[in-house]
Amino acid sequence: MCKKIFITLLFYCVFTQTASLAASERTLYLGGQAGWKMIEKRTQVEEFQAVRPRSVLALSSAWTASSSNGASEQAPGYDEVLALYSQIRNFPARESALDAALSFDEDGPRGYRDSMGNYAVEISDGVLASGKRWARYGNGAAVFAGGEQEVVLRPLRNALFAPGRSVRNFSIEFWLYPNTLENGEQILAWRSFGKQRIYCEAQKNRLQWSFQDFFAAPDERKLDITITSRTVVVPRKWSHHLIRYNADTGLLEYVINGRVEDAAYTTASARENGDVYTPLLSRDGRFELGGRFSGMLDEFRIYKRVIEAPGRTALEEQNRTALELPELSKFPRGGGRIETQAVDLGEAGSRLLRIEASGGTLGGAAGRRMTVKNTYTGGGNFRFADHSAVQFFVRSGEEPYRLAEQAWIPVMPSAAITAAQGRYVQIAAAFYPSGDCESSPYLETIKLVYDSNDPPWPPSMVVARAQDGAVELSWRSSPDSDTRGYLVYYGTKSGVYYGEGSPGASPLDAGNRTSLRIDGLRNGVLYFFAVAAYDGKGPVGFHEGKFSKETVARPLRSSVN
Repeated sequence: MCKKIFITLLFYCVFTQTASLAASERTLYLGGQAGWKMIEKRTQVEEFQAVRPRSVLALSSAWTASSSNGASEQAPGYDEVLALYSQIRNFPARESALDAALSFDEDGPRGYRDSMGNYAVEISDGVLASGKRWARYGNGAAVFAGGEQEVVLRPLRNALFAPGRSVRNFSIEFWLYPNTLENGEQILAWRSFGKQRIYCEAQKNRLQWSFQDFFAAPDERKLDITITSRTVVVPRKWSHHLIRYNADTGLLEYVINGRVEDAAYTTASARENGDVYTPLLSRDGRFELGGRFSGMLDEFRIYKRVIEAPGRTALEEQNRTALELPELSKFPRGGGRIETQAVDLGEAGSRLLRIEASGGTLGGAAGRRMTVKNTYTGGGNFRFADHSAVQFFVRSGEEPYRLAEQAWIPVMPSAAITAAQGRYVQIAAAFYPSGDCESSPYLETIKLVYDSNDPPWPPSMVVARAQDGAVELSWRSSPDSDTRGYLVYYGTKSGVYYGEGSPGASPLDAGNRTSLRIDGLRNGVLYFFAVAAYDGKGPVGFHEGKFSKETVARPLRSSVN
């Protein structure tokens, strides 16, 4: 008796657990350990590696502008940067901040000079000059062949980098055309007494800036800083490079083609709001351009102020006399956006039940070194007291290539979603910065919770009993509670169910019964049978499951049941 009760309970537990499992929610993750490879489009949003254990998405500090429909555009392309630079380079306010300017437009290297008169220029043998055809701007560019030749700038009395000066804000910019950019090629160096150095050199197809003993505290403690571009510098192509320093905040930024590549704070804590270390120059300092470099340099300039990089913000009427970048160290006021690829939920008629998200806000430099200010997990609006926020949208359909025809539906994390049905879904997220644009929301993970509309499990214990010209089939019900009926497949070859008989062609709809008699079969022929369950949740017709285990029977005139 006890054994019978135990078997009954065991069957009940297995059956109910199986049925429950078939109807359970499923999850799919974006971000976190899964990474962000499913992100198809991103505008003013990029990945940051050093914020959390896994990479997160946050607003980029790159150039932005608002388009006519209010959406944020991408950073300008290479050709656009060149065109914009030619328009902003001679703005009066920008020119008034110049400390040194070498255009390399003179007739030959021996004529190279600083048009501001603050630096004496010395030219090594081997430095050549290109014509107007190869120059980035103007009538020429300096050409270096990879040896020890260089252009040396020695500061005179009124130069920003004159010996003994306590330098505050400064910017250095130039155009670069490398031939190969091999490791160790040195584009720029500033050397002074002792170990005080600035180096800009190639490392793994990127440019790295090193500041040694350059930033000093009032007690003369020194600080070394290294920042590196994220973008690969492409050989045999012009690119614009800008290094700029703000002594009020201690923010040092490296910008390529208008995009902030890396940033650091020259503070004791290496973060914002610490005690700022500022440049204190030793004696006998000088700039060296082109040492151990193969390629061309053009439009080398030093400024006494923090300047804007080439970008459309500089062309806006209200900013034409501004020296500081309007969004310096801030995030784009227009925000940013991501869209995923079409995410396959597995089955037609699937339903996205809800999304869950985790993240927070970031503050600090608009580069790699940002710090977490707040965190977000759970439900409700992804919004913070400083007005930074992330808003989510979904759209769905049965065909991935037609998702663009569907309207985006705004959704809230952890709230039930009632209007997202189909095999494919897309997720979009709009990122909005804080009111002062000093912090950005970041997204660590997006969790999709969905009902994949799995078809019902096949029935078990399918039995075929041969009779005269017929076969009686019976089976045990599918364990899925949403099963609406069964399809019976039959044929004369194993796994090939194309049978035809007086009841009709395979498959036969048995309805919600668990047995079916198939008449009109030929005696002496071996028939193969399989049964599949179906439910009514498909977009059209049956939503059919897998075949049961195959069974066989051979009808005979004298068959024995």
